[in-house]
Amino acid sequence: METVKKSSFDFFADYAIYGREVLIFATVLLFVRWILLSQWSYSSKSKTLAPPLPYPPGLPFFGNMFSFRTDMRDILRKWTNDLGGLFRLRIGPFVDLVVISDVDAIQEAFVDQANAFSERDIPPLLEVAMGTKGSIFWEPGHKWKQLRRFGHRALRHFGLNQGSMEDSIIEEGRLMAEAFEMKEGTQFNPKVLVTNTVGNVITRFVFGFRFEYGDPVFEKLAEDFEHFFESFSVTSLGSVFPFLYYTPLYTNFRRPIQNVVSYIKSVVNDHRRSFDPLHLRDVIDLHMAEVKGQRDENKMAAMEEGWEWKFIFELYSAGLATTTDTLRWAILIAAQHPQLVHEVQKEIDDVIGGRSPKFSDQSLMPLTGATMLEITRIRPVVPLGVPRCTSRDAVVQGYHIPKNTTVLMNLWELQTSPKYWKEPEKFNPYRFLSEDRKTIVSHRALNPFGIGLRVCLGEKLARMQLFIILTSLLQRFTLRLADDSLSVGMEGKAGIAYGPLDYNIVLEKRHV
Repeated sequence: METVKKSSFDFFADYAIYGREVLIFATVLLFVRWILLSQWSYSSKSKTLAPPLPYPPGLPFFGNMFSFRTDMRDILRKWTNDLGGLFRLRIGPFVDLVVISDVDAIQEAFVDQANAFSERDIPPLLEVAMGTKGSIFWEPGHKWKQLRRFGHRALRHFGLNQGSMEDSIIEEGRLMAEAFEMKEGTQFNPKVLVTNTVGNVITRFVFGFRFEYGDPVFEKLAEDFEHFFESFSVTSLGSVFPFLYYTPLYTNFRRPIQNVVSYIKSVVNDHRRSFDPLHLRDVIDLHMAEVKGQRDENKMAAMEEGWEWKFIFELYSAGLATTTDTLRWAILIAAQHPQLVHEVQKEIDDVIGGRSPKFSDQSLMPLTGATMLEITRIRPVVPLGVPRCTSRDAVVQGYHIPKNTTVLMNLWELQTSPKYWKEPEKFNPYRFLSEDRKTIVSHRALNPFGIGLRVCLGEKLARMQLFIILTSLLQRFTLRLADDSLSVGMEGKAGIAYGPLDYNIVLEKRHV
């Protein structure tokens, strides 16, 4: 009997047919699983009598995933108006999200039931890329508390409360002002200088050194972080099918992470070779000393040797984009509101004069302090906060939220809704001042750094940078938008952080 030899074309044709069959079979399985999970998640998951949360209509299998092709802020506001300040979404076949856009519901969940809402739910794509082990953000169970306590100790050890960290911020603010002065009379985009300044505050803390302006190593780090921030979203296809991380679809997400981690590990290895427990230079040394101490005392270790890089990566991730974008919004807003800036500058002149600003000056500068609050209100740089996760079944405002549900705090709605603010899109610092304009008045809908047990670890550091660096600039310069940027408004660019679109400014030196 004659054997027929298949051509390479026949082989690939058979392979393609087989691949299609596997794809169809996998799709059917996923669809069936989606149906089962949809029925199970909010009906059979708990015996509670509380009703499930309302939800907007979505597509079979995909749920509400494709609703976010438009501006997320707009669609979430529409759903808030239609469904109320507490509702759930389905992103793909497996992911349930609960969105809270109501002040009272936030208080009831994150404060009154803080323990039930204190876990983090790492986005699946990020879990594939980084994992949770050694993470101050994503480590589950009791370990996150130990890691968070270490974070507080690190901030205290290197002078957040004693002044040495403030001195570093003052120095970086001065150096940035000098770099700005060299550009007097020309138009320029302040983004690079602001990024370098904020990055150096973090770098001094974690690495024990700083980068000069224009350093190619830092420029590459900043570029990689920017690509990472811009290419990540909790509602992306990769969050539903995280294996896509390894495909060309997520090259712009994968490579920047690998580049940054590689550099951080090289610095950690240099530190390990020169480590002296009696002379701790920075957070890397402190982490190594903590691991050594736990090992010597035979304690159950929350931190392990070899995971220093994760802690450093997360400190950079948390602080670089958010503080940089807040300062970029601040500079843009200052250039758009010359009359207000004139009043702020008068307060700066009266209280500070020609010396360097200190964080303690803010208590004597109500208008400047209110301006900082209004900047963080009108453009929250993390509009949906960092995802929380329920550690047990909970009931909020009479609705059932099952265990292991991802919960988002809709800061954008809380801070820009007419429900809570008069003329919310108008930049008005006076809303935070008392009638006599001598003291700052708090507002319960303003929580740019989160609330509850997971409030931002670096809140004080971020507020300190915003006040000192922006005050240093306004003390020395009057800012205005360049002619090619006069049409730049308050629209931003979404990513992990919500930053302003690029713009150019022109500055004029003040003579105080």
